[in-house]
Order: sequence, then C-alpha cells, then structure tokens
Amino acid sequence: MSVKVVADNYLRADSVDEFIVAARELVAETHAKDWGCFAYGLFRDTADPLHLTVLEEWENQEALDAHLASEHFQRLFPVFGATADPAKPGVVSVYEPV
Repeated sequence: MSVKVVADNYLRADSVDEFIVAARELVAETHAKDWGCFAYGLFRDTADPLHLTVLEEWENQEALDAHLASEHFQRLFPVFGATADPAKPGVVSVYEPV
C-alpha cells in the first residue's frame, strides 16, 4: 500500500537559502538512489516564502523507512532542524489510502 508524506518546514528568514540547498540535494539523491519513490519534491508556499514543503509518495512503508535510514537523509536532515523557525516547528504527516 502506498504512503504519502507532507513535510512542512517553517524557516528563519536568514536560513532559507541554506535549507533550499540541502533540500534540493536531498531531492536529487532520493530520486537517484531510493527504491520505491514515486514522487519527491520541494515546494514553496505562494503566500508565505518561509514555508517550504517536501511532498513525497512511496510504494510502501518499507520504502519510506529505507529512505529515512539512508546516508543522504541522515546527513542532510539535520539542516532542516538547524534552519527551522523555533517559534513555528515543522510538521511531518504520513498518509495512506482509505
């Protein structure tokens, strides 16, 4: 059963560029290396330039778990926390079809 992930990130104004560089690398590495990835992309909220979201679709939970354990995710994910707005923490939601 496929799973979809919505990873909302709310950034400090001084850290947007750093976040985008890391997120773009994560997107590229994920597309190149992670099995079971149907979609993985970075998007900016048109109403709030400090709100960036990664939208993902995975073949199953096993594929998502493998991605979360991957070298590139483990290396790049800490940048997301370091660039976050402490007053507005990010939210990751995982969805399955019903």
